[in-house]
Amino acid sequence: MKKLTWLAAVLMTGSALTFTACDKDDPIETATSYAELPQAGKAILESYFGSNAVASVTRKNLPDTDGTLYEVRLTSGIEIDLDKDGNWTDIDGNNQKLPDALIPAPILDYVTKQYPAPLFIEGIDKEPYGYQIDLSNDLDLKFTTEGAFIGLDD
Repeated sequence: MKKLTWLAAVLMTGSALTFTACDKDDPIETATSYAELPQAGKAILESYFGSNAVASVTRKNLPDTDGTLYEVRLTSGIEIDLDKDGNWTDIDGNNQKLPDALIPAPILDYVTKQYPAPLFIEGIDKEPYGYQIDLSNDLDLKFTTEGAFIGLDD
């Protein structure tokens, strides 16, 4: 009988700790303002997306595996993910052409030669191997950090 009482006490304590750890007052993301972004992030937004107004900025409590800490959504629908220092980690054009100046020159040269207009780059992600480029025809291309073509992303 003492073992059952002890087991019940352990289970109740474990349940209480589990519910405390999952408290809804500790959000995973919180809305923040443009002013709270690191200076490098503001510079990216102003340099490449100046004509697009910022619709929302979200800050994560913990960075994603790629380092993303801030998610910025523009009124045009473009989404830019930034790390703690304000460097972009992922830019999703959501079916819109990204500014050419954002794309490393060797990658832009390769894409424009191999995939001419009307195709365009609508997304770019920094990856451990280099970059993933998302084209408007749903092809994903992989490049090294130096801009050499690796292959298609599966």
